[in-house]
Amino acid sequence: MATTASPYGLLPLNLIGGQSFTGGSIRDYAMTVNSATAIFKGDIVAIGVASAGQPSALTATPTTSTRGLVGVAVGVSYVDPVLKYQVYANFLPANAVSAGYTNVMIRVVEDPDQLYQVQGDGAVAATEIGMNAPLTNFGGSTTTGNSTIALDASATANTATLAVRIVDLVNGPFSTPGDAYTDCIVKFNFGVHSYYQADGATN
Repeated sequence: MATTASPYGLLPLNLIGGQSFTGGSIRDYAMTVNSATAIFKGDIVAIGVASAGQPSALTATPTTSTRGLVGVAVGVSYVDPVLKYQVYANFLPANAVSAGYTNVMIRVVEDPDQLYQVQGDGAVAATEIGMNAPLTNFGGSTTTGNSTIALDASATANTATLAVRIVDLVNGPFSTPGDAYTDCIVKFNFGVHSYYQADGATN
């Protein structure tokens, strides 16, 4: 509920501009080296930030200077070191490869025109639709497997380099614009997603 602080990361909705949407374009990124941090459902994933050619979750808000951002994690899969078969899960623990996890795949919604729902860490007014904002509260819950990323409601601005554009506010049975922790609809700001950058990932 938008009256309670319960951030859940970025949840894919549909595509900007009424484009045809079939549930999101998901790419499986193979991980063969450790990530020092866990990767949660709803985390922002980049390639080449922690290790060349490898996916990892960002630990701070992206900007137009961030390289390699490919989308948002919607789950993971791996061969469990105890069960010995492929499982699907909401999150991958930190340092999973050295713990015996194999065939690790990070499942990413990668369309740069993807819209997401994200909870604000405070109230966001209807007058802030169309503004840009950074993201905050990076991390996640090993209980739910969900990210805790939230929109930084105190820092909305017209600054071109910020992470996301506020496209709309959720208005439904459990969420109203201007709620104490407003649920927002956003997309990555132009130049933040790597598919809208000329520069490649950093190695």
